[in-house]
Order: sequence, then structure tokens, then C-alpha cells
Amino acid sequence: MLEFFRRKRRRATPSTESWMGRCIGTATPAELEHAQRLLTDAHVTAPFAEPGDDEYELWRAGKLVPFYLTELLNAGGHFGPDVDTACLAEEPAVDRWEVGVEYPSWEQTVALARFLDVRVRDLAHPDAEPRHHEVRPRLKISGLAILSFEPAAVSAVTAGAGATERVTHDDHPDA
Repeated sequence: MLEFFRRKRRRATPSTESWMGRCIGTATPAELEHAQRLLTDAHVTAPFAEPGDDEYELWRAGKLVPFYLTELLNAGGHFGPDVDTACLAEEPAVDRWEVGVEYPSWEQTVALARFLDVRVRDLAHPDAEPRHHEVRPRLKISGLAILSFEPAAVSAVTAGAGATERVTHDDHPDA
């Protein structure tokens, strides 16, 4: 009698030799310093509060950091379709935000901050820039810190988002 053994599918694991498709040794000192700054500056400043114009501008400029989303979700033990629902999104949107291939709308960003009980600014970094990566993973890989969103994902959501309306006293007819 013949016995058949099925091989288990091997799970992809991040290479310690690679950093977004390049050897870590080929990253410039500026790239390494930039990554270190984004990784060490992650912190929660205060509980959720309605966002202001400065936070809207951070979002519109693509300054959200996928790694911050992942870390805050993991810290709170949040996972699954309930997270997507709380963020006004459909499964698997939040997973796609975490790898930077889809950018949340302003309303979804505010809902995520409210859900996590953090300020919108705690999901962003002023030095973050949308960047294209040829080898961006499609799914989260444990131990891989994704520090930027794809520029096309950011522009697809923010293209029609102009500056927020500001009412000034000069516009008032009695002024």
C-alpha cells in the first residue's frame, strides 16, 4: 500500500537580509535615520478629541503611518471584521490600510481614531511621505514595519479633498 504525504504550504517569512526588496546594507544613512525616527516617534499624545484643521492637513498630505495603525490595533487586541465596521469600512479595508495599499477616507480616519481613543495626529507623522515600493506585501508580515502608503492610494482618496472651509470675520457682511 502506498502512503501519500502532503507537504504543508510554507508561510512566507520576512528575510532578515531584506528591507523592502533591498539589502539592508544598501539603505542610505538618511533612509535608515528616517525609518528610525518614524519608529521611535510613535506615541499616543492624548485621548480622542475631534480633529482640527492641522490633523486634516496631515491626513490630506498622506502623513498617516501604517505601522502606527497596526501597533495601536495590536495593543488594543483589535482584529477582525468588527474593526472594519467600527471604521466605517468593509472587510478587508483595515488590513489593506495596514500594508499601505489602500488609504482611509477622512471619515474613516476619524472613526479609526475614535475607535482607538487616540488623536488623529497619533496616526500620522509630519515626516512621513507616501512612497511606492515594488515589493510591498499584500498581507501583514509579522515583524515588518510598513512606514508609508502607496502614493496612488493616497491620491485616489484625497484628490477631491480640498482645504477645509474656514469662515473668517472678513467674510461677514457687518465687518
